[in-house]
Amino acid sequence: MRYEIRRRGYDGKEAVFDENGNMISPEWFDSVYPFAGLVRERSNYYLANKDGKWAIFDINGNQISEWFKKISPDGLVRGDSDYYIAIKGDKVAIFDKDRNQISDWFDEIALEGLIRGKSNYYLAKKDGKWAIFDVNGNMISPGWFDKIGIYGLVKGQSPYYIAEKDGKDAIFNKDGKQITPEWFVWIKEDGLIEGESKYYLAKKNGKWAIFDIDGNRISEWFDRIEEYGLVKGQSIYYIATKGFRYAIFDIDGNQVSPNWFYEIKKSGLISGQSDYYIAKIITQKDEKYAIFDKKGNQITPEWFDYIWEDGLIRGESDYYIAVKNKKYAIFDKYGNQISEWFNEIGKDGLIKGQSKYYIARKGGKKAIFDVDGNRVSEWFDWICEYKSDLIKGESDYFIACKGKKCAIYYKDGKKVSEDFSREEIEGVKNITFNENLGIAEIETYNGTRTIEFYPVIRRKEEFLDYTKLLNI
Repeated sequence: MRYEIRRRGYDGKEAVFDENGNMISPEWFDSVYPFAGLVRERSNYYLANKDGKWAIFDINGNQISEWFKKISPDGLVRGDSDYYIAIKGDKVAIFDKDRNQISDWFDEIALEGLIRGKSNYYLAKKDGKWAIFDVNGNMISPGWFDKIGIYGLVKGQSPYYIAEKDGKDAIFNKDGKQITPEWFVWIKEDGLIEGESKYYLAKKNGKWAIFDIDGNRISEWFDRIEEYGLVKGQSIYYIATKGFRYAIFDIDGNQVSPNWFYEIKKSGLISGQSDYYIAKIITQKDEKYAIFDKKGNQITPEWFDYIWEDGLIRGESDYYIAVKNKKYAIFDKYGNQISEWFNEIGKDGLIKGQSKYYIARKGGKKAIFDVDGNRVSEWFDWICEYKSDLIKGESDYFIACKGKKCAIYYKDGKKVSEDFSREEIEGVKNITFNENLGIAEIETYNGTRTIEFYPVIRRKEEFLDYTKLLNI
């Protein structure tokens, strides 16, 4: 059932009606809040204004709150929780859907946490200080602080939170115990606070270090430490910075990169996607890139102008694309070059581990190649790429065009349809090849159409011999 707000012409008052034209609000109000609740299909409640005050009503027309100066739509009305914040004078308090006041009147209450259904905790401000309370009104922070972060306990991510006092940070658990060994200049939310790992980053005297949940420092002090990897729970590695150079260290503090580089990509080893990472050096002429494994061995045969992170680095396949003198080639993890140098190579297919094929461009033409470097198609002006094609490993067929004429081709390059206009597949979203019917269903932004093709008949030995299976 849908609901809408209607306005009465002669006095401008508003009421809520269902889709059958029945008025479900108990009366005509000065206004009804239009951006949340029943009329937005978010909950069975809505906010109504009368004589300058607001109240909450349910779908049956029952008033479930008092009239207040203001009521936040977050929480009950938006369907996030059973609670809402009401304002009386210059104070705010939390009420539940049964009209019970569950908090004291404070100067301010944060929406994150209890109100938005993230946890049973909320942040309240009084006399310029903040504290954390639970749903029963108990103060669970050990005192009032200058600031308390919403991340962690309040957002339901972990039992921990960061409190600030006199410009310094410390971490407390939900029992009010301080778990940091001291107060730091800055503590990041990544890791322990956001429930990603048992580690966190702390800053002191302009340097950063990693600490564990027990307060032990497990790294040296560096100019900077990336949160990706160990702190975010992605791997046992992290990137540290000294000056303008980067190196990788493991959880035990051992440096695992052979040198300090000008850049280390976070994809791969750091993010837990593979055992490899890309490092950058700067020469007198330009920038160069190479791949290293977790033991510090360089696995690329040389330093390239650029290396794409897709494929080997992200754990998608054993292959990667390297760039040299504005040309592209594919290499395997052993350093073997398995393709020619092209003007462009597509990442879909072989590189992303979807199939043994890839599309390469030479000049203004494109063709399909396999993992052995064999060109399996003609050179075309355009090869159609879509969700379920040969390159992505979901079909044995593909569509390619020469000029404005297109056709369907089999994976060995054989043409299996009559020509059709490229305009017929403009805006293609997906193509489904039905071999049984010999029909390609082409879904575009302008609708779906079909094109007939001639399915390639597989050799007899490719099919299961049911006569043998049934002993006939």
